[in-house]
Amino acid sequence: MKIICLMLISAMVFIIGCGESSNVSETDFVKETSEPETTELKYTAAYLPDKTYGGYEFRITVADGNLWDCTTAAHVDEETGDTVNDAIYQRNLQVAERYNIKFVQNLTPDLETLRVTFNKSTQADSDDFDLCMLISRHAWAAALNGSVVPVHKLPYLDISQPWYSHDVNSEISINNKLYFAYSDECLNMFENTLCVLFNKKLVDDLAFGDIYSLVNENKWIIDKFFDLAKATSADLNGDGEMTDSDRYGILSQFDMLYPCFWVSSGIKTVSKDTDDLLVFTGDNEKLFNLLDKIYRNIYDGEKIYFDTFKDKITSFSYQAGDQTQQRRVSASQFESNLGLFYVIGVGQIPKLRAMETDFGILPFPKYDESQAKYYSRVIDGWINCVPVTAPDLERTSIIMEALAVESRNITIPAYFETALRTKYARDNESQEMLDIIYAYKTMDIGDTFYYEQVRLIYTDLLVAKRNNFASAVESNFNSINNELNKANETALALE
Repeated sequence: MKIICLMLISAMVFIIGCGESSNVSETDFVKETSEPETTELKYTAAYLPDKTYGGYEFRITVADGNLWDCTTAAHVDEETGDTVNDAIYQRNLQVAERYNIKFVQNLTPDLETLRVTFNKSTQADSDDFDLCMLISRHAWAAALNGSVVPVHKLPYLDISQPWYSHDVNSEISINNKLYFAYSDECLNMFENTLCVLFNKKLVDDLAFGDIYSLVNENKWIIDKFFDLAKATSADLNGDGEMTDSDRYGILSQFDMLYPCFWVSSGIKTVSKDTDDLLVFTGDNEKLFNLLDKIYRNIYDGEKIYFDTFKDKITSFSYQAGDQTQQRRVSASQFESNLGLFYVIGVGQIPKLRAMETDFGILPFPKYDESQAKYYSRVIDGWINCVPVTAPDLERTSIIMEALAVESRNITIPAYFETALRTKYARDNESQEMLDIIYAYKTMDIGDTFYYEQVRLIYTDLLVAKRNNFASAVESNFNSINNELNKANETALALE
């Protein structure tokens, strides 16, 4: 029943489409179910035709997701007993048998190799793959370069359906077109959605009460987050110096933490005008006030935040220069009861399966109690792009839509219900919080596609312990607008 509720909630939440979709009527969307009290919903797309492709090798190029604690596998060769692996296997088996195709996956070692591979192939007008799963910022650059087939030219993609993430997709259109769209097939997009873990032992030891009630009573706001963090931090050995062996209110890395404050407050640094063209909106008073609040709470007074990217690590083993190991130092601190809050992507939660102390899961806090929703920041995501060299757009779109629908039926329940809820969440309340995080994902493209031009202005200042945000934005205002205007002009020129 839990997954039924999840799917119904998602369908109700994501009812507004974006960009352009195929000419498919509402009646073509079918939810098959019998005995709804006990049977899971079965989603189908009745508009997909009955086609067979004579054993065609459907080629997908991806990068190794192990480096980013996320799932980028488009295909697996066999069942292994792992929940997500086996769900991907079953999903692909159903689609392959239905259309008489064979999935072939080409794995590249890293995201940069993947980007180069995609660009070289399209520039050479070479038919090397049907899909390429690029990290979103590289996908955006490739789209504006004219190398990606836009969604409206893929006849069987219907982005109004509930297996698409409408809130996020509405942020990544330009000139009323989408060049790629997040669906439930993009499991890693949810894995790259930020959440807050809290240490239950510290909550009990410090008599903080029921943290979940703060969310349910609309009192889980940024001020409360900082109040609890300050009440937690302590120089445990009394040497007068805060090191990684002391206790902190917040554990994370700066680029994971800082943008969560504005994205979860409903603030976008890059928005769209009425023509769906990019506009810089990162120069507003609400944002500057929020950034100053972050600065004052983290740097004025006791040290409440340990940043594994910037603070000195002495008590935990890691290899210098290995960002993956550095990032996991925060997990070791959290497991050692040295942090109240741990801000991470959902995809990192499984790394804490062996943690002895119980932890809870929360959405990132609201700006204040007047905010309607708990927005959850998507920091990035790997997304399937159709290269302009793809030989058969009808076939490609049919397979993409079939994968999206069966992901809704198979991989999302497996990951969300079986893996996250059953294996990794420690209580029923965490499961409810995961529903909230899943339902209200959002993205600020100034934080993702334009992180170098926009996000870094704010985060670099905070890391440098400076709060001259307005003047820094003013200094960069023209260069940011030039970059966005260039994107707008390119988008207008594309078909």
